Amino acid sequence: MTERPSKPNVIFRIMLLMIVGVLIGTLAFLFVKTSTLSDLNIVENDYLSMRQNGGYVSILYSSLLNSSTLIIVLFLLGFCAIAQPAAILVPIYKGLGYGATIAQIYSENGLNGFFSALILILPCALISSYALFIGVRESLRLSNRFFSQAFLNRRSDSDTINDYVKLYAVKFLVLEAVTAVSAAVDCLSSLVYNMIK
Repeated sequence: MTERPSKPNVIFRIMLLMIVGVLIGTLAFLFVKTSTLSDLNIVENDYLSMRQNGGYVSILYSSLLNSSTLIIVLFLLGFCAIAQPAAILVPIYKGLGYGATIAQIYSENGLNGFFSALILILPCALISSYALFIGVRESLRLSNRFFSQAFLNRRSDSDTINDYVKLYAVKFLVLEAVTAVSAAVDCLSSLVYNMIK
């Protein structure tokens, strides 16, 4: 009988996927036109200017929309028996955005850009990424359940799957609340950045 991998191990693997995305995003910024990355919604051209101008409502809306979209995508992917590859791509995509945005800030501001990214991106990124990691894990778990029922002929009674889906929905509501907190932290980070710059 094989042991099921521990939860931290799964989260760690998902984290590594995001780190791969950050590296790819950084390289993409260096070798691909920024306009192309913007068209793919990987990098925001006005990331710094929006935060420097103090448009906190716009920051809150943009941050919440970006994180919530990925959480909703993960939620829906959980209901598909063959969605595991797509769910795995979500943290890579998120990492692409972080990598390209940090590279853009650094290229425009040099060493000061590193400190700007540290203040503006890191606090929000830690919170929203944690929610994303949990979302990927839960999406994979539900998708695997449907896969095992559809293709491996492993049946579970309907009450069990119904209870699991209810718990799944509650977990994603909590994750959505966490993304709202990360959006608020994004605004707060922008406020702190404008006070100390």
